[in-house]
Amino acid sequence: MEGITPEQLAAIQQQCIFCQIGAGKVASRKVYEDEHVIAVLDINPANPGHILVITKKHYFVMPQIPDEEVEHIGKISKQLSQVLLRTLKLEGTTIFIANGVAAGQKAQHFMMHIIPRKEGDEIGIQISQRQISDKDYDKIHKALLKGVEKSLGKISGLEKESEETEEMEERAEEAEIIKEKEEETKPKILVDKTKKRSKTDVFGAHQAKPSGKSKKKKKEDKDVSLDEIAKVLGA
Repeated sequence: MEGITPEQLAAIQQQCIFCQIGAGKVASRKVYEDEHVIAVLDINPANPGHILVITKKHYFVMPQIPDEEVEHIGKISKQLSQVLLRTLKLEGTTIFIANGVAAGQKAQHFMMHIIPRKEGDEIGIQISQRQISDKDYDKIHKALLKGVEKSLGKISGLEKESEETEEMEERAEEAEIIKEKEEETKPKILVDKTKKRSKTDVFGAHQAKPSGKSKKKKKEDKDVSLDEIAKVLGA
């Protein structure tokens, strides 16, 4: 724990109930103990048999714990989970760490929870599933790859995955550019929605020519009219 003097750490441990449990100064239902951790039954269990694996040294969150100690906590938690499954005839266990206030951590002392599970027990530990945009997904992926390389060094497989991701992004950008160019070169057709014009409207007004049959009919109408007039005049 960087930035904390031995005196400050001692003061914290005196005030921390879990440090007092680890030191044996506070009574607990202990189920396991070694030089690094103590495992006790939770006094407010999510299910009967709920175990807390607590570090004897005071740590606030997991990143502060040395790697070898984290490995030890993992091994002990695995063994305790197996004991719970066999002893209580369980269908499963939920093993989790509330690492930080935002993750639901209530005590300012690191601990691993091992919760007995049975089907239909309605324990409210559920992980919601959310959708994010491809852009945000790629952004997070890139940031994590850089962070992993900085903290852990180059890892086999990640370099190839990073190259494949970059290639996919380049292809996506090229496809977007091609699509934009196609939209620009596509012919634009303007339609006058207020008035629909026919070909005769565009090239000038068109007057229909009467057919030969119509002419003949008109001539016959004219002849009949003259005869009737003659009869009337007594011709």
